[in-house]
Amino acid sequence: MTSDEQFLEETIIEILSKLPVKSLLRFRCICKSWCALFNRHNFISKHLNNYHNTRLIVHYMEKFDGPDESSYPLFLCSLFPDETLTNLSLQAIDNPVRGELGGPYNGIFCIFGNNNRITLWNRATKESRVLPKCTTVFPKYTSIFCKCTGFGLDPMSTDYKLVLIFTLWNEKLDLLYEFSHVAVYSLSTNSWRYCDCFKSNHYYMDGAFDSVYLDGVCYWLSEFRDNDHKVILSFHLGNEVFEEIQEPYIPESTPTILGIYNHSLCLLLSHNIENYYDIWVMKYKCWIKQLSLGPLNGVRTPLGFWKKGAFFVHSTNEQLLLYDPNTQEMRDLGRKSFHFSVHIYRESLIRVKQEDNLLDFDIPWHLLGVYQTDASPP
Repeated sequence: MTSDEQFLEETIIEILSKLPVKSLLRFRCICKSWCALFNRHNFISKHLNNYHNTRLIVHYMEKFDGPDESSYPLFLCSLFPDETLTNLSLQAIDNPVRGELGGPYNGIFCIFGNNNRITLWNRATKESRVLPKCTTVFPKYTSIFCKCTGFGLDPMSTDYKLVLIFTLWNEKLDLLYEFSHVAVYSLSTNSWRYCDCFKSNHYYMDGAFDSVYLDGVCYWLSEFRDNDHKVILSFHLGNEVFEEIQEPYIPESTPTILGIYNHSLCLLLSHNIENYYDIWVMKYKCWIKQLSLGPLNGVRTPLGFWKKGAFFVHSTNEQLLLYDPNTQEMRDLGRKSFHFSVHIYRESLIRVKQEDNLLDFDIPWHLLGVYQTDASPP
């Protein structure tokens, strides 16, 4: 290949990496080389970085009036199609299967359905995959206290992995089991593997359902059970090892939001009484205070990060608001609810199409730290 041909090919790839997923799916039929290109990990990663299509997904509740004049909450999940949030119209997200929606992680949703079935779903490509059953046979009086998930690319194997952390509760003794169970699913092998567990009674992970993914590592915001001080748990998808990352110690700074700021791990710390906020960014394994903001009157709690350091908040009159620290402007996004959770959605080409036969796997008893002789089906 001549230098001119190589330059032309690199230019074409650069242009393609900035196009919407819908267009690329149509272009797969143009030639075999383009079809193969769109399936390569390096192009998928390049497309994620180059195609700036960040959009907002919001989970919220609406009161629904029943036929007997009673009201009950209706759980909704919707997408703002306009990435600038100028047009505030919403688009309902219709899951391919029923279940609890986790994510999205680089465009991939994780759906927890009936009978412990888990489905990975790429909304942009309309592909889905039902995972092999990761069943857990618990002893009597045992339930799942909470589960946390993470999804991302293992940079060492260029394989996508799903991480599940189960924290178990002993209903008879009214306390946590000593160890949490960790299972890792590999997209390339379509199989589960069980990792070293950690002491779950050392951490309180309730509410840390979804992870933040950055450069091959999943992060969950947790706290120590003995002093309520926040701690970040990280899981490297390559060597599959957990580590603790202490947050900057600031007394009485709750709640805390974990996110990404300029491609760095960051924390939004809220001073409840004064309604002031601090944004801390991790650089070279050290926390650096990036911004101090406030007071922001009428704010109940922060919800999550948007672009360029902007973040969403839930107001005291139940509005969904977006605050931009660069302009110091607060925008009303036109929705009211007594509960909101926000998530960032980016289209991706990650393939999750199901091609393999499904197998069922049971969690080994020695990993649960309990005895099989005391067991009965849940």
